[in-house]
Amino acid sequence: MRANKFFIVIGISVSLPFVFLVVLYIMSLIDPRFTWNEMDLNGDGIVSFSEADYVGSSGVRRIVVDGKECLEYFAYKDGLPVKTVCEN
Repeated sequence: MRANKFFIVIGISVSLPFVFLVVLYIMSLIDPRFTWNEMDLNGDGIVSFSEADYVGSSGVRRIVVDGKECLEYFAYKDGLPVKTVCEN
């Protein structure tokens, strides 16, 4: 009986961080500032945890490139561009 409680405590201790990361990932995905395509930085159709986390700590600014208006996604930590999307 005592061994069962031990395994339950170990199971909860191991699964709790995983559940926390899944909840954090879902919260990043529902960020209203960005669409799914904007969060998909590498354009593979999947928003990974690292992409969702990175976009969560970034901003958007309008820039002009070759006479076209573009959106530049940049990291808050250093202001460097992450992704630039121009209108066709």
